[in-house]
Amino acid sequence: MKTAYRIYRPQHPKASVFIIHGMEEHKERYVPFAQYLCDHDIGVLIYDLPGHGDIPKEDMGWFGEKDGYRNLIHSAVDAATETKKAFPDVPLFCLGHSMGSMIARNFLQKYSDLIDGMILSGAPCYQPGAAAGKALVKVIALQKGKKGHSKLLDDMSTGSFNKSVENPRTEADWLSYDTDNVDAYLADEKCGVPFTVQGYGDLFELVIRMHDSAAYRVSKPDLPIVILTGEDDPCTGGVKGVSDSLNTLVRAGYMNVEAHAYPHMRHEILNETEKMTVWQDITDWIDAHI
Repeated sequence: MKTAYRIYRPQHPKASVFIIHGMEEHKERYVPFAQYLCDHDIGVLIYDLPGHGDIPKEDMGWFGEKDGYRNLIHSAVDAATETKKAFPDVPLFCLGHSMGSMIARNFLQKYSDLIDGMILSGAPCYQPGAAAGKALVKVIALQKGKKGHSKLLDDMSTGSFNKSVENPRTEADWLSYDTDNVDAYLADEKCGVPFTVQGYGDLFELVIRMHDSAAYRVSKPDLPIVILTGEDDPCTGGVKGVSDSLNTLVRAGYMNVEAHAYPHMRHEILNETEKMTVWQDITDWIDAHI
């Protein structure tokens, strides 16, 4: 699977970051944030995950015939390597948003030596039903094929999130309070395309694996990790869910993990009405860890 990268090069980089975007979106949605970081002397690499971006619609949400979740993780390894090539002499950070944070946590299990810090944005919590979801995927794949689609699986993954919004204006209001951001997402042909049946199987696999604290090979127990969420994000599981995500990393052996929740923000804190606060906080956090 060919990966499309875009690199932002400040004149005097003090750090670098590669961004792993979320489910059913693409790298271009991170251009303003990447430019902001670049303007603050942080080099940035953004890229499209497998099954996303400028590809035929029938290939969207498809990560491979078997163990496609590995392709998602390996794409992050490749992104880390490319970012390090572009900025070899400065600390490297990983920022994963939503499903990207799930990939980041799986990446962390084997490849923590590649990075100097990790930022998890809108990080979904562990879902105990993920194992049952995997079993259901196998049944549905027999009926619809691995590259088929299933409304049931769509509903299982994100279908309930908009119920958290009182009197929603659209079906994607749960993403942010910023209506322009929601409208742009809905109008974007590269956003919101449902995963294939097999793609959901890979998603469930990421959920299960990220929760396995014993799978983390912790070579840097003091690696700085921060979890950033919106207080009104239905995806992260609230205080309980964020605590579980944090404690999984602590149980694994990481001693420098923190979390911060932003009031009056939903899932996409990087695209919220008060996004500049988040952007500045991330810049300050990186500055504090270089």
